[in-house]
Amino acid sequence: MKIKEIGGEFALIDQLKQIVSMDRADLIVGIGDDAAVIRTAPEPASYLLVTTDILAEGSHFKTQWATAEQIGIKAAEVNLSDIAAMGGTPSWMFISLVLAEGVEAEWVHGLYKGIADRCRRHGVAVAGGDTTRGMVNTINITLMGNVSPHELCLRSHARPGDILMVTGPLGASAAGLGLLLEDKQPSAYLFEKHVAPTCRLDISASIACLANAMIDISDGLGSEVHHICRRSKTGACIDAGLIPVHPDVKAAAIMLGMNPLEFALSGGEDFELLFSIDPVNLKELEKTDVTYYQVGQITEMSEGVTLLTPDGNKIPLPGGYDHFV
Repeated sequence: MKIKEIGGEFALIDQLKQIVSMDRADLIVGIGDDAAVIRTAPEPASYLLVTTDILAEGSHFKTQWATAEQIGIKAAEVNLSDIAAMGGTPSWMFISLVLAEGVEAEWVHGLYKGIADRCRRHGVAVAGGDTTRGMVNTINITLMGNVSPHELCLRSHARPGDILMVTGPLGASAAGLGLLLEDKQPSAYLFEKHVAPTCRLDISASIACLANAMIDISDGLGSEVHHICRRSKTGACIDAGLIPVHPDVKAAAIMLGMNPLEFALSGGEDFELLFSIDPVNLKELEKTDVTYYQVGQITEMSEGVTLLTPDGNKIPLPGGYDHFV
């Protein structure tokens, strides 16, 4: 049976989770969140965070429009974003490369320069890795960090009545990619958002101590809301009119004959943060330097996961990007 026939990427992950499932007291959170959470001492001052991501040429980056350094930046940022989503601080990175025949050393040097730039920015040490030859250039990064127990944010901590917030405009990476695939030149803003995104480690700590649930927006707002609701056993209602969309995304949508909300809801690779927060904490959030946009609310599970359209109708919230569907 093909992966798309069982429900796609996330259904496959659920099945694999059942195969490898093992109860361990030191594994606080395993498969199913942005990073694993591990207790390393009986009463730890912090938990260990571990995340890993794979970027394959053709699926996640294309050398015809992204430099090696830009690809390295993106490879680092997608992992750093996972640590940000947990409320943590990154510390150690391990890089494994599959290099296709003919790849020159200069390209690999550029890749590492991009990775090193972002590691220096966040105080991360590259501590090891592996290299081998293969059919497709592939970058696999494992990133470790830590988080204090009282600042740990999980997808499963949303509660009915929480307000759902995002930390910036959405859809820019997908809009940039859409234009590139049609041989149209994206704006500098859209191009940068796609080839060299920046995660929100700059503000994640300020949010973590106030939020209930948090997740990074890597597969589109729709997908991430569904992830939070599924793990938290809640519903949600997203207001289409509140979703922040940059003017360049709207312009790209006109050029491509699309609705700009499609980019925000299903495009992915924005690496902004989506978080739920109890209304009683809003005053404290206002005191921070965090820019945020309210996009909806967590509801009871029985109310489903819905999108309030501009004409006032409620429809099922579309999901986001799936690698296998």
